[in-house]
Amino acid sequence: MLGIYFSGTGNTRHAVERFVSEVDSTAKSLSIEDGGILDELEKNEMFVFGFPVYYSNIPKIAKDFIIENKASFKGKKVFIIATKGLFNAFGVGYARRIFADCGAEFIGSSQFNMPDNIRDLKIMEVAFDYSKDGKILEKTDKKIAKAADKFKASKRQKSGLNPLNYIIGFFLKILWFYPNTDSYITAPKVDTEKCNSCGLCVKLCPMKNLTIADEKAVSGDKCTVCYRCFGNCPTQALTVLGDKVYGQYVFEKGGTS
Repeated sequence: MLGIYFSGTGNTRHAVERFVSEVDSTAKSLSIEDGGILDELEKNEMFVFGFPVYYSNIPKIAKDFIIENKASFKGKKVFIIATKGLFNAFGVGYARRIFADCGAEFIGSSQFNMPDNIRDLKIMEVAFDYSKDGKILEKTDKKIAKAADKFKASKRQKSGLNPLNYIIGFFLKILWFYPNTDSYITAPKVDTEKCNSCGLCVKLCPMKNLTIADEKAVSGDKCTVCYRCFGNCPTQALTVLGDKVYGQYVFEKGGTS
């Protein structure tokens, strides 16, 4: 077994690594950003693929990775893990379809609630009590262990594929949310008064979408909405979909700041 994931702020990495290690303590888990991942995939008949759900969709960078490496997934067995905050909808369903087009066999899925990293939108600030991040993580770790036990017992899991997911996914697809995650966008927005040109966002961006010019961060048009730069900016100078920082989140920091 091999774990493969894309993780913006660490949630999905944690879920995949924990699940895979519970199933097989010797198995590896790698980010799609890691070199040599396709060589590792070739050695494994079965793999776990994890991603965060963005408003019913999967991250554009993760979708492109699957499509661009279509031949590598043919004949493989895939178990899908999705991490979600407020929305789950049909992210698992979209991933399942893409892998089916690649010739991979879907063998199950699990979804896990995690603290939401999209914290520059008022709807999120209203929907979440960020002080409960730790409790969410504690509860989810127990669910991951149970899902791993079911997997080892060959019990079928199809989380995220019920009719309600289809319905919600359809409506989100035609609203503002889905178009902003189905393609790369021009983001993040930079508050030049707050930016201290530390370059951390440039270093962390998986799309190499940020640069430093005239001692300020400058964004391009290849943002995959992962919120990694947003969550790690020491001066809260960046926003992605919204215009105000209500809080920041990365898994490594244990929650909000």
